[in-house]
Amino acid sequence: MRQKNGFVFMETVVVVGVLSITLLLLFASYSYILRRSRTRNTFDTTETIYKTYYVKQIIDSYKNSNIRETGVRQFIDSHPSFCHQMQGYNSYECDLTNANNDLIQIRNAFEVEKLYYLNPHELKNPTLNKSWMLAFDATTIDYLSSLGEDIDNNLLIVKYKKKYNKADGTYEVFHSSIEVNS
Repeated sequence: MRQKNGFVFMETVVVVGVLSITLLLLFASYSYILRRSRTRNTFDTTETIYKTYYVKQIIDSYKNSNIRETGVRQFIDSHPSFCHQMQGYNSYECDLTNANNDLIQIRNAFEVEKLYYLNPHELKNPTLNKSWMLAFDATTIDYLSSLGEDIDNNLLIVKYKKKYNKADGTYEVFHSSIEVNS
């Protein structure tokens, strides 16, 4: 009688190949599900939407003695040490990590790390998009990528840094935005 040892080896190779492909597809699906759930948990949550609204209210109510008008752009113009124009574009970034007395209320009460005042044309323009996006960190790029194309007004994007434990430095980053008039 003939023995079928070769067939068992080939059968094992095929089964291992099929299992490998199946596990690879399952891992890809699992990582996609995790990424989407993380996005839902850190972008535009109810808490951050409310905080962003109140941050905008504080900014709108801020009035410098030299400026007659109020608003986000006037707020940015009156804080040149913290707010700067992004690489010659019509968008601005305000870093509140070392904020002074004027901005300490926003930083401490709402855990705000950065404010972005973004022009929608720069956000939608694909030729500017690649070089312009280099000015942001990874979490902000993910948030900007999640925004839709139906943005017509300037955006005030607020980046929150919620610290959980000061001893080991654990924190989580949240983003939220609100449309503002020029």
